[in-house]
Amino acid sequence: MTRYLAIALVLLAASPASAAEKNFDRTFTVSPGGSLVVEADSASVRVSGGDTNQVAVRMIARGSDDDLANMKLDAVQKGDRVTVTMRRQAGGWFNWKSWNGEAQIEVTVPQRYGVSVQTGGGKVELTDFTGPATLRTSGGDIVAKNVSGNVEAHTSGGGIFADTIRGEMDATTSGGDVRLLKVDGKIAGRTSGGDVECSLVGINRGISVSTSGGSIELTLPRATAAKIEATSSGGEFTSEIPVAITRLQDGHVQGSINGGGQPIDVRTSGGDITLRAAN
Repeated sequence: MTRYLAIALVLLAASPASAAEKNFDRTFTVSPGGSLVVEADSASVRVSGGDTNQVAVRMIARGSDDDLANMKLDAVQKGDRVTVTMRRQAGGWFNWKSWNGEAQIEVTVPQRYGVSVQTGGGKVELTDFTGPATLRTSGGDIVAKNVSGNVEAHTSGGGIFADTIRGEMDATTSGGDVRLLKVDGKIAGRTSGGDVECSLVGINRGISVSTSGGSIELTLPRATAAKIEATSSGGEFTSEIPVAITRLQDGHVQGSINGGGQPIDVRTSGGDITLRAAN
């Protein structure tokens, strides 16, 4: 009986610590062509484009009363630039190791805008958007869908998924898979611990992908023209598209596709390399 009473008292004491919530809502009128900057130590961030001339910011943080009391949620406008921040007032940026709650930032921007997101621990999503984007997180996945513009995505602890990108795509992760699908532009994808899958639409503007611990699969239009170099230390190279091979030695293939063009450089230390023809 004493044991159960002690457990109940512990649960009762702990419950208020996670029940508190802090909210922030603000809307700014801007012109297309401006920019959004989001800076958060550890929050999931979602940015979406809309048919609007406003930047609408919504932030929600849940945690203990003490944590929320020291947390500053803010958004300020300077011209057509809006800066959104979520930080701790005491001790600088959040120390996420002592944070037991959750935090979310959601922003809607005009479809033609610039976006820069940096968060120390959370998922980053960008959808239905036109403009350049830089997306960085130290501990979560990155998703970009239906974007017209160059996208730079970097995470230290998650996967990267992009779908329907009309512009350059540059993706780097230290611990997850990279999937860059329907990219109409230059492609760069790097991971230290996962597979890489890419599909190109349009002409080849250059492709460079690598992984230290997985397989690589590229899907290309049959008419793609390229100089290709593929290196695999622990797998095979296969292609559904004819490759005029000029060098084949110890897992290293050099050659050309459809007479040559912009380079395709593919490297893996522990998997197969597959070139597929788009249907």
